[in-house]
Amino acid sequence: MAANPKKNKEKKPSIFQWFIVILVPLIFALLITVIILYFMGVDVGKHTKETLNKVPFISEQVTTDQEELHTNQLAEKDQQIDDIQEEMDALQYEVQSKDGTISELEEEISTLSSQIVELEAEQESDTTNLDSFEELATSFTAMKPKLAAPIIESMEDDIAVPLLRQLESEVRGEIFGEMEPEIAAGYSDLLVDE
Repeated sequence: MAANPKKNKEKKPSIFQWFIVILVPLIFALLITVIILYFMGVDVGKHTKETLNKVPFISEQVTTDQEELHTNQLAEKDQQIDDIQEEMDALQYEVQSKDGTISELEEEISTLSSQIVELEAEQESDTTNLDSFEELATSFTAMKPKLAAPIIESMEDDIAVPLLRQLESEVRGEIFGEMEPEIAAGYSDLLVDE
């Protein structure tokens, strides 16, 4: 009798079967070990990261807690730098705005200073004119009203009115009495208007 070739041939386990037979128990043992170490207080994740960080090709993919902390600190510092830069830009804009305001105020000060100088010169001129009018008033007070009236009538209004204002009311009345009524009324109106 011939032997059955199929029976003689023993079935060899396939690679997949070997893989499952070895891998499943290995994963199960590794899981049990991690659980036991965790309950013992060992930081398995940290040690695993440190160990994997020493392996040449895996170290590029795994980051340790220190590297993550360093990365976070760098991100915070970058954010602080950005915030400070924004604040500096805002302050620089404010400085430029204030510089513009200062320039405008300096121009205004310059304009006002020149106006003050002009007013002082004008006041000085007015003081000089006032002194001149006082001297003229003294001269006209000494004159007789009959002689003073025609002289004042022939003067321009911008000279006659301040001169009349310097005269005492009694003297002024006497001079008005010697003037033509229309001219005296005109000077009276000018004296009242000013």
